[in-house]
Amino acid sequence: MELTACGLTDVGLVRSRNEDAILLEPSLNLYAVADGMGGHKGGEFASKICLDTLKDYLTRAAQGRAPLVGDLDSAHSPLANLLGSAVGFANRAVFEAACAKPEWRGMGTTLVAVTIADNRVAIAHVGDSRAYLLRNGHFEQLTQDHSWIEEQVRAGLMNRDEALFAKGRNLLTRAIGQDATVKVDLDELELQDGDCLLLCSDGLYGMVADEEIAALVSAAASPQAACRELVACANGRGGRDNISVILLTAEAGKGLLAGVKRLFTEG
Repeated sequence: MELTACGLTDVGLVRSRNEDAILLEPSLNLYAVADGMGGHKGGEFASKICLDTLKDYLTRAAQGRAPLVGDLDSAHSPLANLLGSAVGFANRAVFEAACAKPEWRGMGTTLVAVTIADNRVAIAHVGDSRAYLLRNGHFEQLTQDHSWIEEQVRAGLMNRDEALFAKGRNLLTRAIGQDATVKVDLDELELQDGDCLLLCSDGLYGMVADEEIAALVSAAASPQAACRELVACANGRGGRDNISVILLTAEAGKGLLAGVKRLFTEG
């Protein structure tokens, strides 16, 4: 398999600054989207600290110098556990930074991250940034939002259509940096030829329906064109939030996923 990775982040049409951040690090096979929150630019710092720490931890892990954070999950592979440990370490970094400055108190960020070894993908997430899989025309949400709205839907107190217009859509039940420790949701899958993995913040899926996202990705001339068109569509609907997207496409080739053939980063 060969992997093509591209990403784009955009401030949108309403917000004065971009508190989202994206990470494309082919040397580590690491890709992530973070959506920051907090006053006085706290959100910008939270998302940046989170992704910088995630990258630093996995760089040190590759050198055998990263301490385990949290408990091992026997239901998941060492790859997934390593990513979960990295997220726990990033959570601690954001939490300690928030405690260090009064103007950053309460800042935090969502996070969805993937790391890849051979054809195995590990996914970690906290908050309501999402991972999707487009496979053989089927578009599936892989992550489950840590939000008040999602809890209402899971409890049967609200249906999906009602959730689209309900108040409190931005209320998170879990986020990076809110406490010294955080529960990280992990998932794994085997990549197949033609798979597309999409990571995004709520600035995309909050403005563009899942079916439209799938159609735009499927019809786009290239992965980087798909990223541009997704952001343009969200802005065309009002762009009420920052918009971030990373698209990973897998194709059968001579190399393994450890070597990323092309990397396009915009924004």
